[in-house]
Amino acid sequence: MSDYEEFVKRMGSFDMELSLDDVGPNKDELKHYGILGMKWGVRRTPEQLARARRRSMTDESHEDYKKAHTPKSIKSMSDAELRNRLNRLQMERQYSQLSESSINKGKEYAQKVFKAGTTVAAVTATALTIYNNVNKIKAILEKKG
Repeated sequence: MSDYEEFVKRMGSFDMELSLDDVGPNKDELKHYGILGMKWGVRRTPEQLARARRRSMTDESHEDYKKAHTPKSIKSMSDAELRNRLNRLQMERQYSQLSESSINKGKEYAQKVFKAGTTVAAVTATALTIYNNVNKIKAILEKKG
């Protein structure tokens, strides 16, 4: 008796019928459609992932950006190189400040929404507390009156 038949006997009946003929002409054949060199259960480390991301970022960055962000010491730069680097960094800073104005509008809107939500939550919590303690409040008011 084959392993397949033993498995079917142990598992009981199936809704779908399977036979050894369905497997194919060469029963010793194993097909794998994975990635070449892939190992099951092996994941890339965070360092490998970061290295891949950095490589793609630097490949896309502009030549001027690369020049302005190199770790070259200031003492070894010429006046022209230092001037170019400062101009680039100032332009980047100005651009980020200009683009922050639209972010600030969104931030203000979000703060208003959160403030309104907080107010609604506080009012709802107060109403629920009063509703749950109506009998106690009545008793206190009756004692005073």
